[in-house]
Amino acid sequence: MNNIKNRIDSDLIKKAEVLLEESKQIAIIPHSGPDGDAIGSSLALYQYLKKKGKEPKIISPSDYPVFLNWLPQNSEVLIFPSNKKKAKDYLKSSDLVFIVDHNSFKRSGDLEKILQDLPAKKIMIDHHPEPEHIVDLMFSDTAMCATCELMYEFIEALGDENLIDTHIAECLYTGIVTDTGGLSYNSSNPRTYQIVGDLLARGIDKSKIHSNVYDNFSTDRMKLLGHCLDQGLEVLSEYQTAIITLTKDDLLRFNYKDGDTEGFVNYPLSIQGMLASVIFIEKEDMVKISFRSKGNVPINAVAAEHFNGGGHMNAAGGRTTDKLSEAIAKFKKVLPDFYKSLDV
Repeated sequence: MNNIKNRIDSDLIKKAEVLLEESKQIAIIPHSGPDGDAIGSSLALYQYLKKKGKEPKIISPSDYPVFLNWLPQNSEVLIFPSNKKKAKDYLKSSDLVFIVDHNSFKRSGDLEKILQDLPAKKIMIDHHPEPEHIVDLMFSDTAMCATCELMYEFIEALGDENLIDTHIAECLYTGIVTDTGGLSYNSSNPRTYQIVGDLLARGIDKSKIHSNVYDNFSTDRMKLLGHCLDQGLEVLSEYQTAIITLTKDDLLRFNYKDGDTEGFVNYPLSIQGMLASVIFIEKEDMVKISFRSKGNVPINAVAAEHFNGGGHMNAAGGRTTDKLSEAIAKFKKVLPDFYKSLDV
């Protein structure tokens, strides 16, 4: 793979090499509510570090979608809420901690305070904008379509691309595919396809991966999607924006499981003329919000300025402790000014 240059700074890699050489027990932390990119990059790093003779452990702040349970070494992930003592003990004795696919301890859920107080050295590998300076070494590049793409570059820059076997390649490909909607957005860099081509050459079964990720849902999940598009959808044509609303009762009615709403927010963008789509999901103690947009519509600005969130220009998240009706009313209130600011 020498047609396009690796995009990681060589001085940073030298520093990473020193930290890796000095470390034996290494913790890997994806963000709370991990998606395919967070789990894929974490599992790829885990398997790479094992090959390097280290003692890694993935500690996830929360559980993740069942449709990702097929990933290689998935059984090695320690879910913090159900393994608190074991996770805390491991973190306390770790030499090094990787913060993966997030750039703020706020995204670490119940691990936030623990990670803040942890004396171990920390390395961040992430592709989201506006990273917080919370680590000793930061690999942050918003030009990467996924953290899994950056993870590939990280391993290659360390001179260990030969250690990327089929299982690691499966994890990396899964993260790239899920974070780009099947390579449909945020994936126009030729280097991305060079990496994908190399992962294919390492023996991954592309059809199997797509089937596991996109054709592996429960009947309840499909009915929940139907409800969203029928009863839960509101189209604000004057602002070229759609809103999906899910209440706690809706989640209970359709036997909601973690990850069941993954991708729902994208569906309204297929409506002719839509520029933005937002889903509001009522939880026990908050309202979780996902934002999506097309083209040069910076929907992440709304997430950051009004809903304690942020993310990429076309894909962001947020949350609020307001009531569901209040959160939606707030969004509708700021929408006119936001729409006026757009060049549409």
